[in-house]
Amino acid sequence: MKFLNKGLLVLSFLCLFFVLKSSEDRLLFESAGFFFQQFKLGNEIIFNLSCGMLISIWFYFLVVWLPEKKNKKRVKSNFISQYTEFKRYLIMHIVDACREPYKDELIRNLMEPRAFKDYFKEKVTSDQKRWDVFVNNLDKDLLVGILYEFEAFKEATSYLLGNVQVDDDEVFSFLHRINTISITLKSVSVEDDSVKKLSRMLWEILAGFSWVDGYRDYDHFDSMFNKI
Repeated sequence: MKFLNKGLLVLSFLCLFFVLKSSEDRLLFESAGFFFQQFKLGNEIIFNLSCGMLISIWFYFLVVWLPEKKNKKRVKSNFISQYTEFKRYLIMHIVDACREPYKDELIRNLMEPRAFKDYFKEKVTSDQKRWDVFVNNLDKDLLVGILYEFEAFKEATSYLLGNVQVDDDEVFSFLHRINTISITLKSVSVEDDSVKKLSRMLWEILAGFSWVDGYRDYDHFDSMFNKI
């Protein structure tokens, strides 16, 4: 769609050129030289066709493209805000599970992947990192709260996909994978090893970890969402 819009924009300027070149009104172009001289034949036909095409293209931009662009900007902005809240609530659940006193400033700092990684890789006992404490303290109530956040974010993702045309194939697939992940996480239980799947997913989102590239210093999810 992006390439189509650029093509239509180029075509509109080409039509404008043909309108000016084939126009019977020569007052503005008497000294323009050969470039704006009329064609030898078919000026009236070229003028009418170019005018019709030019009007249609700009009508499309005003009636279709501009409202869609405004709607996309609004939905995208709201979606990114919802992602920020989703991430913040996940971090709150995780920090609460560690059962350590903390201030709101800590939650704000942990929104950054590197800070999150450093904080939860820190050893708090001789044989446990802080992330191990969270996983060991993960009970049914905490799991329900975390899965609820994933379900709410899945709804936000579905709304985005239903109301905005995502031109980037990579981002489109990424958004659908989020929905798939949210569905598969419903089977997670603290009573079996499936909780490890949730732990890996949380670490990937919040610590910026990739099984392919290793640790990233930026929020990969946020980076993908800004390409929408």
